[in-house]
Parts: sequence; structure tokens; C-alpha cells
Amino acid sequence: MEKKRDKKRWVWLATAVLLIMYLFAVTSLRRQSPTFDEQGFITRGLGYVRGENRYMRVGHPAGLNAYNALFLASDPTIQLPVTDPSWFNHNFHRPSELFMWEIGNDVTRVLFLARLPTVWLGMLLAAVVGRWAWQISRMYAAGLVALLLIASDPNVLAHAGLATTDMGLAAMAGIAGYALWLLLKRPLWRHAVLAGISFGLLQNTKFTAGLFVPLFGLVILVCFAFWLRDAWGQHRQPAVNFQPATLGKNLFLVIVAYALIAPLALWASYGFQIGTLPQDLPTFPQLGGLTLPLSHHLEQLLDIGGRLEKSTPAFLLGQYSDQGWWYYFPVAFLLKTPLPILILLVAAMALRIKSYVSKRKLQQSRRVLLLDDMVLLMPALGYFAFALTTDINLGYRHLLPILPFLAVFTANGVAPVLRPSRNKIRYAVPALLAALLLVAWWIHPHFLSYFNVLAGGPDKGWRALVDSNIDWGQDLENLKHWLEENEVEQVWLSYFGEGRPDYYGINYIGLDSWAPRLMNPKAQPFYPHDPAPGMYAISATTLQGVHFDDHDRFAWFREQAPIDKVGYSIFIYRVEPRGEPVDLALGGKQLDDISFADFALLGSNDVTPHWFDPAQSCILPAGGGFVALDPDVALPHLLHDSELMAENSDYALYQYPALALAPAVAVFEQDGERIAFLGGTGVPETAVSGNTLSFATNWLKQASPQPIKIFIHLVDADGNVVAQWDGLTAPWAGWREDDWLQQNHQLLLPVGTPAGTYTLRAGLYHPETDERWRLPDGTDFIVLAEIVVE
Repeated sequence: MEKKRDKKRWVWLATAVLLIMYLFAVTSLRRQSPTFDEQGFITRGLGYVRGENRYMRVGHPAGLNAYNALFLASDPTIQLPVTDPSWFNHNFHRPSELFMWEIGNDVTRVLFLARLPTVWLGMLLAAVVGRWAWQISRMYAAGLVALLLIASDPNVLAHAGLATTDMGLAAMAGIAGYALWLLLKRPLWRHAVLAGISFGLLQNTKFTAGLFVPLFGLVILVCFAFWLRDAWGQHRQPAVNFQPATLGKNLFLVIVAYALIAPLALWASYGFQIGTLPQDLPTFPQLGGLTLPLSHHLEQLLDIGGRLEKSTPAFLLGQYSDQGWWYYFPVAFLLKTPLPILILLVAAMALRIKSYVSKRKLQQSRRVLLLDDMVLLMPALGYFAFALTTDINLGYRHLLPILPFLAVFTANGVAPVLRPSRNKIRYAVPALLAALLLVAWWIHPHFLSYFNVLAGGPDKGWRALVDSNIDWGQDLENLKHWLEENEVEQVWLSYFGEGRPDYYGINYIGLDSWAPRLMNPKAQPFYPHDPAPGMYAISATTLQGVHFDDHDRFAWFREQAPIDKVGYSIFIYRVEPRGEPVDLALGGKQLDDISFADFALLGSNDVTPHWFDPAQSCILPAGGGFVALDPDVALPHLLHDSELMAENSDYALYQYPALALAPAVAVFEQDGERIAFLGGTGVPETAVSGNTLSFATNWLKQASPQPIKIFIHLVDADGNVVAQWDGLTAPWAGWREDDWLQQNHQLLLPVGTPAGTYTLRAGLYHPETDERWRLPDGTDFIVLAEIVVE
């Protein structure tokens, strides 16, 4: 009766721990924006489950993506972009962007439903690890220790709340390891089936699961050695539940049954799919056209082979590399593993070594310990050793598969001190586990950004490691909340992630980011040596410049103390104005082309840039300012009163007074915004069929920057367009209010154009909606001239 009560008490404690893990994971996942890979994985998984697209290539097996999409599949409010042409391609990038951001899906709902299954997978792993430790030690306390080591680890909790593949790989690695241990300890048919199925499902998580094939194979060979020695009678008591007479059956279960059930389970998880490999395989294209079982799985495997040929930028302790470092993962493990876990792991190793060298320990007991430890440590240390050889150094998440094995080893290693006879020493383990729970509670909900005290905690961890170690794009929505709480209307934003600031209603000026979608590279508004005034939000990874050619793009900010942080991954800075606002027109130049000494001549950090291509256009602020051009480019005629401020081989910097502009000929309007047409320059009166008309139009912006294009139409007497020009050769973001624009046009008359009189028209329109700007009388064009074609 006492044992039953004791068991019930431990079961309730374990249930409470799992409930805490669930609450930690669920309450954190609801506060995170999509991280890298999630939108691609979710889109691929949903397309696969619904049968809409099973050929999308993400470089991973379908299993976990499909698992994460199970709740989404039956939700009629969640749509896939099946009508877009990109949906029928292998590439996942454009379809996933459409799915997540552009066709009206509720991103918060999609993420919650897709992430929830991963939470359950993490809880299953914690439960299995706890049971495994209990079965080895026969101590409920050891099982609870192992359970807590998984359920309270911030690194596990971080990825248990994401619709990615890292947690799934770790969970299935732990479950497959446990099932293999059961089979080796008690070679029974049910254990062979369980081990085979779990190992097959493991292979449907990530292709790095293939590393467990040789590792588990090595474990099996070691166990065979134990079996053979026992069969030859060298040990009276076997290390496993083994009878020499059943050696043949045992070998059959492990070598034949286990090895056959595993691939069958993998095939079954794909619905016993048979298909033909496509011809456009990135690696081994000679396999294209073959009809094989598991063709979907093989296609993804061959796709990841092509991806591995590309270098991956990485950062470690202030260093940058595309080839990685062998010591990257040891450093990551040391800095991101909670200190209580590190202490317990070291203690477990010390106690295990003591057990092996103890003269009081029976040889048979040492053999049992050795076999259990080899099943636990060979996969963990072997996988870790493989990690030392890879040049893909993206984060601690790649070490998650070793954690289940280390948790069981640690729990069983410290089990001896948990016995009542150990007096006060036994309280050290509960104290460390309590500290681990406090760490998880303290860092919640920012588990992804966790660093231990050796790294200076999450506040300073970015100086050692970035990317998915601290910053995976998860805090974009939290940035929106911070801006609202602090009444910040606009922010300069450098973001590392796949989220869309516009979706969350963030009013931002885009800076260099990764992925590089927030800023037009032809209109870079940022001067890195003397930033413009305002509020800046910079992700930790872009702050370190990992993905930029110039790693010191934001070095100025690295030397400043942020005024705040959003979830440890986005740093907030305030830059104060210095000097009066000035305008700088850049003809074929960017702000960072200007030397620091010449930039100082502007007398301010409040510099508004205006970009144009001097070969085709010119933009100048009408109120005066500065302009930088190639030294050999002739000055526009309006700048005859300009003063040369500086000159070198790259540019000449001029200062000019207010422009003397012609009066407006007409004013176009749209949604309360106005753009004045100031007339044409060099518009011909006659033309010849087959020749090109060259002229310019002049405009004065009386509106804020917005996407816009100019159209030029040459029409005949019936209004038919004979020739046309469309475009704007200056970035629209740099055409600001009170800016004069001169746009050059080249209009080719088709050969055979009939002689006669034609009308040359000009107008403005939005390039995305094609909506035209209109004059006060409702017309949408201005007549430039009547041209006689001879």
C-alpha cells in the first residue's frame, strides 16, 4: 500500500511538471511573431496534408510539416494561394509569403494552430525521458529529475513552441533511443515493433536524423558484444535480460525485424507513396525520371544536398565566418545550457566515474551501468562529434537531439545522492532543479533568447552568439506593442526575420535587414557613421552585421547603450538631432559613399536624402541644399549658382540656393496629394517614323513619397496609342515634397508609322493599382505637344 501511495505521489508530481511545461510553452508561443522557416514549413505542410501541393521543396522530410498542419487542414478560414502561378513551382518562398501575409489569413491563428502540436511533442519527449530514467534507476526521484531537466530547460521550451523541425527531431531521437534501449534490454517482438516504428518516424523529421543510423548501429554492435560474451558463459549474470538459448531470436529481432520495420514505418508515414523523381533535381540529376517508393522523401533529400553547397554566414564571439568553427557548438552549449543543468551533468559524470572505479561495486553492476551509459552517451556524444565537423553554425537548436540522452544520463548519474542515506547532500539536486524552474520562470516568455551567467545572461549573449540563439524574428509584434506603449510614431527598422512590419501596422523607415526586403538598395537612407535623428529598432543579428558584406554597418550603435530592448532580440536606440535639417540630392550615389569629413560639411546629422540617376533624371529640393554627383557629370542648368564644397575621384559635393522654377502648367491630384506639372523640355514639333524622340518633363512634388510612375503616350487622331514610355528612373522614396524632378524620356516611333499629326500626352499613375492621378477637370493626362510625323 505504501508503495502505491508513493507511486501515486510521484505521478502527480510528474503531471504537475508537464502542466507547467504546457503553460510555459503555450503562453510564450502566443507572443511570438513567425520565426525563420515557420512560414515555409507551415505552407508546405498544409499543402501536403490537403493534397494541393506535395512537391514543394523545403529541404526537409514531410513528416513534421504535415504534423504541424493537422489543425489547419480542417479550418475553412485558412486558405492557400492555389490560384497564384508560384504555387505550381517547387520553390516555397513566394507561396509562403502569400499564404502568411497577403491573402487574408489570420497570422496569429495560423501560428497558434500550427505550433500547438509541437508543444505536445515536447511534452511527450519529457514524459518518455522521465520514464526512461525511472526504468533504468528504478527510482521515481530519478525519473522526476530527468523530466524536469527537459520540461524546465529554456532551450527546449523555446522550440517546443515553434512550428519548426528542431523540437520534432529531438523528440523522436529521444523516443527512438528509448525504444531501442527497451529492445536491447528485453528483445521482444513488441519492443522490436516499437523501436522500428519510432526509428522510421525519426527519419521523417529532419535529414540530420540520418546521423542516428550509424550511431544506433554502433550501440547495437556494442550490445551484441555483451550478448556474445554472455552466450559464451563468461558471466554468470548477464548485463541484459538475456538467455543464451535465445541468441538467434534476439539477433533476428534486432538485425532483421528492427531493420525492416523502420523503413516500412517511414514509407507508411508517406502513405506508401510511389512516384517519379523530377528531372530538375539540384543534385544527382541523373536520377530524374526514376519511379521509386518514397520519391517525395528522396526529392527533398536531393534538394537539401544542393542547399548544403551554399555557404552559411555565422558569428561567434566577435568573429565572422562562412566556414564555421569546430568549437562553435561547444561554446554554444557552454553559454546557453542553464547552469543548474551543467552542474548536474558534471556531477553525474563524476559520480559515474566513481562508480566504475569503486572496488565495492560488483563487476556485474558495473557492466549494467556501462551498457546503459553506452546506450545514452554514444548517440549523444557521437551526434555532438558530428556537429564539430559541420560548417553550418546557426544555433544551439542543432544540439537539441542530444538533450534527451543527456537528461536520462544525468538523472541516473545523480540518482545515488537522492537516496535517504545521503543526508544533506541529497538536497543539492532538488535545490538545483528549483533553480532551473526559477530560471525558466524568469526568462519566460523569451525562452529563445536565453543565455546563462557565463555569457552575461540574455542581455549580453548577443556579443557571443546571434541568429537562432537569441534572435530569430520572434519579437516583431512585440515591437509594435512597445511603439504603442511609448507613443513612438515612426521607427528606423533593421529586422532579422520573415515577418512583415506592415502587417503589424509598424510605421518604419527600412534599413539594411535580413531577409533584405525592407529597403530599396538604390535608396539607402542611412549614414552609418553619423545616423539621422530618431528612434531605431535593430535586431541583434543585423546589429552584428552577420549577413552583410560590411559587418560594421551598425558598428556605431554597437558602441551605444540601447534605451530599451524588445524581448532581448530587438535593441531600441534614440539618436538626438544635431544641427539644422538639410537636404542632400544624390546623383547615382548613396549616403555612405560620402566620406565622414565631407559629411561633416553638411553641418547636421538630420540629412534628408533624395536619389536619382543622373543619366536619366534629376531630383533637387526646390528650397536649396546639397547635391553629390560624379565629378565628370555636368551640373543641371538650375544649379548655375552652386558652390563646390568638396571633390574627389568618386564625387563632387555642391551647395546650391533655392531654385527658380517655372510656374505650374497643371496640377495632378489623388487622395488629397498634389503634383504640379511644370512643362516639357526639348519636346520636338516633328518626328520621323523609326526614329526616337528625346525630351524631358518637369514636375514639382507637393505630396509625400509614394509609389508612382510617369506615362508618356503618343496617340493618333482616334486616341490609339502609337508609342509609349512608362517609368520613373529615380527611386520614388527619394522624390519628396517640394522636390523638382526632371525626367528624361526616349520614345521610339515604330517603323511604318503613318504620316500625320499626333498628340503627345503625359500623366501619372500608381504602379501597383494602375490608378491614374487626375487634373481638376477629371482628365488623367496633360497634352505636351502636337507632333507632326513626316
